[in-house]
Amino acid sequence: MQCYTCFGKGHTTVTCPTCHGKGSYWKANLSLKRNDWHPCSQCGGRRTVQLPCPTCGGRRVLPDPTPQPSSRPVNPPSQPLPPDPELLKLKGRWKGGGGRYELERDHGGYSVTFFNLFGWKLGTGQATISGRTLTLTVKTFMGTNTADLQLKGGRLQGVMRTLGGLPWPLALRRA
Repeated sequence: MQCYTCFGKGHTTVTCPTCHGKGSYWKANLSLKRNDWHPCSQCGGRRTVQLPCPTCGGRRVLPDPTPQPSSRPVNPPSQPLPPDPELLKLKGRWKGGGGRYELERDHGGYSVTFFNLFGWKLGTGQATISGRTLTLTVKTFMGTNTADLQLKGGRLQGVMRTLGGLPWPLALRRA
């Protein structure tokens, strides 16, 4: 059955959370003593971004609600994947998503502290590693935010889920 949220496209289009749908921003050019327009780094000036459909998860169809009998034996729960060695080198400061994240290595992952653009501490949490995925969970005064991130070319990229469960793209780079 075709997904009723994305109408079989597999994604939804939302206003870019970085530029708030403007597509660009003013940036001071101190050497020329003027301001210049720069395209948004998140949407590339398109003003919108595409996210996997929250209902079907990008599969374009809804799962069959009737369980099918299985002749296979039930497998025990799978063990977490061994961590990617590159994800064990993330200690330090990361910028993006409206603030700064500081990661400190601890037992199986990282302890995380989140600061806003002014340097005010807004929340703390943990980051766990499973295979190539870093799952970041931060508790703030507004609730708990969770992000599943993957390391791509020196950047952490993925999707953050906030209080309402809405997915937002998140990209972090070293500060």
